[in-house]
Amino acid sequence: MLIIKRLLRHSSSQRLRKFTFETASLFYTYLLFLLSILLPLIIFYSKSLMLFTESIKRSFYTSFLLFMALFACAQENTLNIFPRTYLDFYILESEFAPGKYIDSTTQLGFIHYNCKETRFNYPKNNRMITLRAEFNVDSLFQNTLLYLVALPIDYPCRIYFNGAILAERGSVSNPYTSRIHLTDKYLLAPDKMKLKNSNVIVLQLYPKEGEIYPVSRLFITNPKDAARFVFYKNLFGPKLILALSICGFVFFLFFLTVYITRREYQKQQFLFFALMNLFFLLSFINNIFISDFSNTFLFEKITRISFPVSVYVGICFLIEYTQVFKNKRRLKLIFLLIYLPSIILVLIPDTVTGTIRAYNKYPLLSLLFGTLVMFYISLVYYLKEKSIKSFLLVFVFFLDIVAGFHDGYQFAVLKTKPFIALTFNAVFLINLVIFFILAVDHSRLYHLALNSTKNLEKLNQDLEVLVEKRTQRTIEYAQKLEEANQTKDRFFSIIAHDLKNPFNTLIGYSDILRTEFKEYKPEEILHQLNIIYDTSIKGYNLLENLLKWALAQTNKLIFEPSKVDLHEIAECAINEVAYQCQLKNIRIKNNIPNRFFLVADKNLLNTVVRNLIHNAVKFTFNGGEIELNAKKSKSDILVSIKDNGMGLCENEIENLFRIDKVISKPGTNKESGSGLGLILCKEFIEKHGGKIWVESLVGKGSEFIFTIPQIVI
Repeated sequence: MLIIKRLLRHSSSQRLRKFTFETASLFYTYLLFLLSILLPLIIFYSKSLMLFTESIKRSFYTSFLLFMALFACAQENTLNIFPRTYLDFYILESEFAPGKYIDSTTQLGFIHYNCKETRFNYPKNNRMITLRAEFNVDSLFQNTLLYLVALPIDYPCRIYFNGAILAERGSVSNPYTSRIHLTDKYLLAPDKMKLKNSNVIVLQLYPKEGEIYPVSRLFITNPKDAARFVFYKNLFGPKLILALSICGFVFFLFFLTVYITRREYQKQQFLFFALMNLFFLLSFINNIFISDFSNTFLFEKITRISFPVSVYVGICFLIEYTQVFKNKRRLKLIFLLIYLPSIILVLIPDTVTGTIRAYNKYPLLSLLFGTLVMFYISLVYYLKEKSIKSFLLVFVFFLDIVAGFHDGYQFAVLKTKPFIALTFNAVFLINLVIFFILAVDHSRLYHLALNSTKNLEKLNQDLEVLVEKRTQRTIEYAQKLEEANQTKDRFFSIIAHDLKNPFNTLIGYSDILRTEFKEYKPEEILHQLNIIYDTSIKGYNLLENLLKWALAQTNKLIFEPSKVDLHEIAECAINEVAYQCQLKNIRIKNNIPNRFFLVADKNLLNTVVRNLIHNAVKFTFNGGEIELNAKKSKSDILVSIKDNGMGLCENEIENLFRIDKVISKPGTNKESGSGLGLILCKEFIEKHGGKIWVESLVGKGSEFIFTIPQIVI
């Protein structure tokens, strides 16, 4: 670093020195600022993410040392740069003729101008004020270009340099002031520059009707400093106001449009926010559209009215958005009564000066009061919500208070214009934060509504599928119901037919015995009584099957499993058909072991065994044989009832257990039947959790087999 410094110091090349200075200045102005921001991030990420190797870090430190060396050399060369020199002005009497006291041949002046107060005790037809200042230039800067930097001046004026007019702003005959707060720089002609004697700067001011501020301090500086100061002063002054006003106008149009066109935005908070941006724009309209010392009266009225209205609208927005107060309408009415006098006081004066003076009294106090109220509402909202958006609201309204006190102190106490007026920046920051808060709120509502819409669409789709399925089921149920009705009609027709025959037999034989009892022998009477008994048993069994089928169809059949003896149930069923077996000379073998226990509903199992034995007797030829067998497996108990009777064909086997295909054919002795017994057997076996089927050959006989799950008690 020392070697580089010495090389640059002893270099005789002016071009090299100039390059060194410019390079160091660029590094100092731009790169140092960027590095100061990026350096912590680079170090942090290099440690946390291990992105940089040790060699990269060393090269970074080497570059930093080189920069410091260039900066040190630049600091040494800045001694050859003309420093910023502020001018001290003296007030000269205005009754002297214009043009006098503009050179160095007369006295400097009488009263020192303190940049805080301006004396306006002159008549309207002679209100010119002359300010004069002197400065010296060392021979070291004889080849340096110098500039006069003039901050915004509200009145028409002429600027002289060593007796020659340097610049003229506005028209002396124009009665209005300038509202464009632009900072200018004026080149001091090198041929007019005096190196041995004092140089004179003279301002001839013509204050007219309008807002009168003192002249801010002017200074002489080098070209680079002048260009930089003017650029930043105007950038953060009128140009920034114009840019922020355009943004505010865009916010106003956007929210006003969506408030009118979108139903979800038709809440007062969105309307108030749109008006906040509108009055933010109008509050600075006198800084945007007025130039060339034109008439400012109308724009001053609009500006001074817009300030209190914007504060009132901001309070209304916070009342609506935060929802921290119950009587919102009453509060807005109270604040309207507070700010309405401010508007009236600004409207009354008929001059710009009167408007400004009226504004600087009660309206200005109402602005301060409104700023404190908005901060208070946002603070209450933060204490209630304690969220990020509530904290941002408190923060920006606190900055608004700080900006108000800063600008007020500059204007009212120091009697000067600040380098940057913070109020409009704070107000724009408030609008910007509120814009993003509303955008985030709307985004959440939008995504919530989108998810709800998706869920609703999904529910609609599911509902359509469900309706379609239920419609299909309804159609199927209707078809099944129609089939069931048809089956029921057919079934009852069969039942009616089958019940009619036993009753005809009972009535016929009973009538014969009643009328011709004396003519019959005892053997014949006994035979007819046996026929009546057999027919009664058949009718009873038919009615019992019908009753149980009806109970099963209405889910009123009681299922009570218990430990039962299958051998005993089979014996009871065999005894019921003993007479029929005697008539047809049929032998029944009960091969079920004694005390063959299983878990089943005794009544239902008895119905199954009885019906199967009755069917076997019915379709077995004279002299035939029926066998009952039962055996146990690991999970089931298998019971079979086998006969050597008529047998069944394949078509009969397929439709044997279907109620819509009831098969009823006469037995070997023309016995009739309903076909309901086998249907009951199937339902009762399935109620036990078992299965029933038949194995049969035509002319060989049939074997009905059913299983019941084995349950250990």
